[in-house]
Amino acid sequence: MIGSKKRTAGSGSSAGSKRRRRTAGGDDGPSSKKQPSIRCEGAADGPWWSSAMDGWSLFKAFCDSTALHGLRYITAEGMPVAHRVVWVVTCFAGLFGAGWLIWSIWLRYHHSPTVTMVQDTSYPLYHIPFPAVTVCSVNKVLRAEAVNFVQEYTGKNGSDETAPYLAVVGALGLISYPTYHRPFQFLNYNMSGRPLMKDVNVTQLMLRVMPRCSDILVACFWKGMKINCCDTFRVQRTEEGFCYSFNSRTAERADGQPWIDDESQLLRNNAAGATTGLEVFFKGQEGQAIEGFDILRGVNVHVHHPDSFPDVAKGLFVPEAKTHVLMAQVMQVSPSQTESTEEVRAIDLALRRCYFPGEGRVTGLPMAGGYQQDSCFMACRMHFLAAACNCTPYFFPRNIGVRECGAIDLECLSRNNAATRSNKPPRGTPGFHTDESALDCQCLPPCTETQYSVESNYIQTGNLELKSGDGYVDIFYKQMGGVRFMKDVMFGWMDLLVAFGGIAGLFLGFSLLSGAELVYWIFAGVAVCLRWRRERREKGTRALVRRSSWLLDIARVRGLTRTPSAEKRSPAANSAKDDFIAVNGVQQQITSVF
Repeated sequence: MIGSKKRTAGSGSSAGSKRRRRTAGGDDGPSSKKQPSIRCEGAADGPWWSSAMDGWSLFKAFCDSTALHGLRYITAEGMPVAHRVVWVVTCFAGLFGAGWLIWSIWLRYHHSPTVTMVQDTSYPLYHIPFPAVTVCSVNKVLRAEAVNFVQEYTGKNGSDETAPYLAVVGALGLISYPTYHRPFQFLNYNMSGRPLMKDVNVTQLMLRVMPRCSDILVACFWKGMKINCCDTFRVQRTEEGFCYSFNSRTAERADGQPWIDDESQLLRNNAAGATTGLEVFFKGQEGQAIEGFDILRGVNVHVHHPDSFPDVAKGLFVPEAKTHVLMAQVMQVSPSQTESTEEVRAIDLALRRCYFPGEGRVTGLPMAGGYQQDSCFMACRMHFLAAACNCTPYFFPRNIGVRECGAIDLECLSRNNAATRSNKPPRGTPGFHTDESALDCQCLPPCTETQYSVESNYIQTGNLELKSGDGYVDIFYKQMGGVRFMKDVMFGWMDLLVAFGGIAGLFLGFSLLSGAELVYWIFAGVAVCLRWRRERREKGTRALVRRSSWLLDIARVRGLTRTPSAEKRSPAANSAKDDFIAVNGVQQQITSVF
């Protein structure tokens, strides 16, 4: 019995040894077919990643150890094929869902990177400068002054001889945006006048014949107190000629410098309601215009930012009253202020679409308080007319090296009038034709700006203060507080990281450590293969197995190599000798591969 037991044990040991020898020798037994091979580059298989068996082994080892959800079920031992398919579909669905949501958030960030939020609906008025008010008489040429000039220029006194010259002066006074066609239409009635007065300085002429402050303004009140109109209203360049402005930093002194140098000098108001702001009484202009040019009588009133030139296309017309009952225009101003955070500055200009201080440029116009969008459009129109007609109207500064337009240039101004009225949108914008004539102005709004929204209506009121006034306008704040907006980034880098990480974690269980783990496996696999190839060339197969014993241990644990099944081995097979035989078997297998 004892001998039989020994023989049985011996036979079992011999059988185990045979199985191990068959495995190590690589014969065609059933166990050898199931055993995966470990190799980085075979003689005829190409690189290690081209071998499906090696790729599957590496993928299986990664799936068994990764923290990503669902992958371990795809490569689990004994998992039915149907179950594997279900988990493959589930993992791909999670990957697709996470990718779709992440892409949607990225597009939202890319196309609308900023968001404007209401920060305060009762922002104190004393923090906001009172708007500039520009008053422009519809009649830009006083008849008496024009007659005196023509008589001095021609040396003639007869009305028939001076009529063509007066027509030229009147036509020059009609030059105005956005109606550059009107002067040419009026001068067509007297075409012989177009070549006249070529050597006249139009700017000096219009400054001489324009209505004086006392010819337009009768009385002014600021916060209910009477003030001297001509001390507070200064000459202002506008695209409809020379006007008079209140509380404007673009109004000029005689030397061409801004009248108000410092922003702290701007007037402010802290009250709302009728007669709490600026009140202006106008004088009638009946009989003051050149014959044939007396079509409208009244003034145009423009409310704009103190640092900006007025946009005359947005002005409000106040007609001249015929009786002591005034046609009063009430203008209720609602200020709003927008401020941008420093995070917005980091966004590309094409995405945030606004200028921070120092970014916007206005060439050709004197700027006292920095970049303003209305001034940018005005400068853009000036440069367009300079390129199209080789001249600019008299009310533009003469600091871009282009002559001023005279009567002979009125036809060119009329021909390009339509182009000055609009700006080109981005290419491909629906509703616009590519052949439309328009300006190409890159005039974005400031990132930090103050805007004034004006609501106006006409009322009839008796002129109790001054019977001589023929027009009246009252400009005041509508409410006791303004609206303050804050422009900020919709998604900062931290917000994007949290959003992307939350989506990836929800769908895939992904984290930064999972990403580091994936990178580790990729680089570790490449590094090990490169090391194996180098050591094989330098020291041969035996040194390769000895120095890579740690990898063999990992391979044995992860199932990349197979050892004889434990249940068929005798207890004696657990000895150090059998372990050496097992390792040696793997070594022989690697040797057979290489």
